[in-house]
Amino acid sequence: MNIGVWIPVGIMCMIRASECIECFSCQNIADPNECRNTSQCSSGQSCSLQTFQADSEIRYTMGCQNNQLCSSLAVSPHSIIGRSVQTRQQYICYECCSTDRCNENLCFHKKPSECTDDETLDCARLNTLFNVCADVHHAKITCPKFCGLCQLVDGNWAEWGTWTQCSVTCANGTQERTRTCSNPPPSNGGLNCNGPAVDIKLCTQQLCPVHGNWTDWSSWSSCSVTCDVGLMKKTRTCTNPRPDRFGDNCYGDASEYAVCQNEHCVAPVHGNWSAWSVWSTCSVTCDGGLQKRLRTCTNPKPNALGDDCVGDHSEYTLCLNEPCGARNGGWSTWGSWQSCSVTCGVGRRLMSRICSNPSPTIYGKACEGNSEAFDVCVNRPCNVVAFNAHGINIILSNNVNTFPTVIFNEGNAYNPYTGHLTAPVDGIYYFTVVICYWPRHALGFAIYKGNADMSSFTRLTINYAYNADDATCTSASSSAKLNRNEHAWVQMNQHYTGELFEAINAWNTFTGALVQEL
Repeated sequence: MNIGVWIPVGIMCMIRASECIECFSCQNIADPNECRNTSQCSSGQSCSLQTFQADSEIRYTMGCQNNQLCSSLAVSPHSIIGRSVQTRQQYICYECCSTDRCNENLCFHKKPSECTDDETLDCARLNTLFNVCADVHHAKITCPKFCGLCQLVDGNWAEWGTWTQCSVTCANGTQERTRTCSNPPPSNGGLNCNGPAVDIKLCTQQLCPVHGNWTDWSSWSSCSVTCDVGLMKKTRTCTNPRPDRFGDNCYGDASEYAVCQNEHCVAPVHGNWSAWSVWSTCSVTCDGGLQKRLRTCTNPKPNALGDDCVGDHSEYTLCLNEPCGARNGGWSTWGSWQSCSVTCGVGRRLMSRICSNPSPTIYGKACEGNSEAFDVCVNRPCNVVAFNAHGINIILSNNVNTFPTVIFNEGNAYNPYTGHLTAPVDGIYYFTVVICYWPRHALGFAIYKGNADMSSFTRLTINYAYNADDATCTSASSSAKLNRNEHAWVQMNQHYTGELFEAINAWNTFTGALVQEL
């Protein structure tokens, strides 16, 4: 029996950790820095932050978003202004990022007049690769100095003018007031003002005259005679509403008459159709044909004074059969099982079939059912490599922090004396480091992989921290393929022992795990 296997997102993220990240996740909050909830994104998603305006207040929504929607095309390009580090701008912002819990720092941008480029970006390289200066309204918030946009000024509304007179002389009307985009006006390619230039409110004057209006007509009265020709009458009144405050009366007649035709005093018998017969069989056995049904004017038959039946005594409809010469499709036999999707642990395998036994003709039906089947496959148990260590012990000769206090060390791959993880098998590994430092210090650190003596290495992450006003912690993480006996370690850019600290709730930690054997 073939068994289809559904794998939850959480397990997929354990198997393919490099494609899943953790993001802050909050809805409709006033300050993104107050968000403490997080969620695990699915594969193919990134962290996002989106602003919107509610009752003249900027609100924020944070969470996971599909990578296809992380584009400046997802919203109007003139709306991505964000949160100024000087003052909050009343505009919409929508930005994404692709590292763990990175979305609390999105949408912070200076005004173009500050004439300062974003320190986290290489504006010259961005312009070389993506021609960022051609996109003025993105360039002004990231690279205004490099792109020569320091003189760009977005428009702002002037004060509202006075209200106009009411649009009516009685009852309810409207008043208007206007404003101009001149405080300041947009210049040097800046955006026009956002919002209406005209404001409208209701105004109430004295009560208006009430003009009379007719009610609906009453039903027709019964005919004035019981056979042959007579009269019927219907009436209406000027009470919907009644005229008041010198309003006009109703125009027209309050009553109306119509001729009524009764049965002859010697009653005629009018003809009436019988019920329809059942539909006949189709006129052909394949392709399209016709079916027919009949009725007769015998329910009852009309007498000499009565009317004959109105309408046709026969009716036709189309009937559709199987196309002439049609052939439905049939499945081939199942193919062999493919190899297991993993080399260790539990995975899945696939087999398939095709609709070719026989193939359907253009008018035939396609095969019903699935063309693929899945089954669980179990291989040898995977190696377990996972560690977590903390502490401050920087080796003077190479600035490596050894994180001497080991919390757990499954597989004994981490050495707390050298600060190195030695890969016992080829595989994909995931690492996270947290560094805590005193206020008003600048430092840098990175995760590296390479050989044991560090003579050949590759930098996996880089992280700089600058002049925080309070003691704080910063982190970096990365996944990497390590071959057997290859090393991974955390190295400071300088010797920072005096600038690092640990507290009960603030540890310098180095964590790593094997997520997939290769």
